[in-house]
Amino acid sequence: DTCDASSSESCSSCSRGKEPDAFSAALTTEEEDGDGEIHLPAGQHLLMDIRNVDSSFLASEERLATAMLDVVGDCGLTLLSYHCHGLQPSGVSCVGVLLESHVSFHTWPSEGVITLDLFTCGSNSLLPIVDAMERLFGIPANSEGPQTVWAYKVRGFGEETEEELEDLFTFPIGTMTEYKKEVVSITKQTSNIKNDRIDVYDVLRPVYQSYESYKRSMKDDGSYESQFKEIFRPDRIVFVNGVLQSRRSAEIPYHEALVHPGMFAHENPKRVLLLNCGGGAALREVLKHKTVEKVVMVDEEEEIVKISKQFFPEYDDCSYISGLKHRRCFDDPRVKLVYSDMFDWAAKVLGQDNAEKDFDVIIMDDLFYVAGPKEYGDFVLLLSKMMSTNGVFVAQMGEAPALDWPAIEHSFFKNRGDFVKSLADNGFKHIVEYEESHLGFWRPWQFLTAFGNYETSRENWYRTIGWFDLSILQRTWPTTSGDSSLFHFDGAVMQSYSHPGKASELVFCRGHPDSKYCKDGRDLDRAQLSLPAPEQVLRNSFRAGEEYNPAADRSSINSIHSATLHRIEKDEVLTIFYRASGADVVSLQSGEASVVFYGQNQTKVNSL
Repeated sequence: DTCDASSSESCSSCSRGKEPDAFSAALTTEEEDGDGEIHLPAGQHLLMDIRNVDSSFLASEERLATAMLDVVGDCGLTLLSYHCHGLQPSGVSCVGVLLESHVSFHTWPSEGVITLDLFTCGSNSLLPIVDAMERLFGIPANSEGPQTVWAYKVRGFGEETEEELEDLFTFPIGTMTEYKKEVVSITKQTSNIKNDRIDVYDVLRPVYQSYESYKRSMKDDGSYESQFKEIFRPDRIVFVNGVLQSRRSAEIPYHEALVHPGMFAHENPKRVLLLNCGGGAALREVLKHKTVEKVVMVDEEEEIVKISKQFFPEYDDCSYISGLKHRRCFDDPRVKLVYSDMFDWAAKVLGQDNAEKDFDVIIMDDLFYVAGPKEYGDFVLLLSKMMSTNGVFVAQMGEAPALDWPAIEHSFFKNRGDFVKSLADNGFKHIVEYEESHLGFWRPWQFLTAFGNYETSRENWYRTIGWFDLSILQRTWPTTSGDSSLFHFDGAVMQSYSHPGKASELVFCRGHPDSKYCKDGRDLDRAQLSLPAPEQVLRNSFRAGEEYNPAADRSSINSIHSATLHRIEKDEVLTIFYRASGADVVSLQSGEASVVFYGQNQTKVNSL
């Protein structure tokens, strides 16, 4: 029961097990197949629409019936009976009764369209059949070839599977999109249950991309689409165990949000540890910083790195960054790549006399240790021992809280709260969170930063927009054309990261109603209007004692805003002194509505 080599990779996986007398086996019992397998009232449903199909093929009952028989035979299904009927003035309807369930289709020859429907009982996937059905029923009408739209659904009332709840089975597999194509699908048997299946799909994003624009981009006819092919190409998405990990259209804002806030919070990041950042894009962003001397990259799955290099070459592309000698980021001699379980690696390294530790910045891109079993809190202790005195730890936390969430302690994300608590219990002096909404996920995404030193790194976290913009120019390599190598992150973006969102504050206060920051109100504090200068307010707003408190973090915004508004209204001169690379000064003179920036050596910087 296998397909021939010219069809799909393996159609046999879609068939139910059958005794030699398949028809008799079907008559055994309602719940039990001839092979003894119990089949619940559930199954797999493949829906497919194809257009631009040859009209003579669509009008021929014989050719259509042959195609149906070929699909059934190639893919190991068992046809019990079928019937095709020609319609007037044109079109054909066919239905086939399968041991597994049924297959049916209808054609519109004059429109070049056929719609197909295949349902099988049991748990075996129908995804391997997609290529065979496209090949056998998508007979092209012209040189442009057929266009196929399909969706795969899990149906019925069987035991709810994890697949039904995963991103991959929502979009793109479960959605009738204009274009989607499997690039690669790899299943591995590993001791770690997290990374045993990897899927990569090319898809056109509904609403944002159209099939017609994509087709025009493939031509060299001088059209706008053909001149900017990269904009109209399909998005490429990678899923690990069905969970969306990364997409080409949003990888830049994602990895810049993951890397740069923590890197700029540190005064002088030289040693960086990347944990399960296997795609190479996080490495690319780290290497943009001039101060970096060593990067250790620990990844559990070598397959992830291989797939990224082959199918996402832009992720580790360092060719456009001036100051870097190697075109591929993985080839940089400062980079050490280790394939190991993060927990095992950290424990082993710390047990050695010449332990490779004292990392200035540690970045973790793995939700398993954030949302996984509570005992993985022990991993945080290892992390704290590997950090330098002023170290900064960054992790992605998953989807950001919504206004209707209960307190984290009473929600599906309870383990996230346990992870944050373990950070506080293991020496991280202050913990802040921030959100980014341009990442291609269904909801805004949350990140967390934990500081080993309360004063230095956290002070940098609340710097001004101008400080961050100037630091980007001073501390990162430009592109080979002289522009900034950061395409999304800048001072304005960092200001939006400086404090948690309103929803995070509300969810936190639902679990900590007695916190003074939750009890005293969170609007603009009019009592602050008499304070002498906003830079003093900023210093006073730094709090101590509570390691994690979104409500307190947001209250510091209001204190700063109150004093700043007061200064503008009074037409007084406001001067803020800050450190960027020595004695840099920012002067804002509100009376003349002018802003003057003074950079290093008291040189006026008009470009800012």
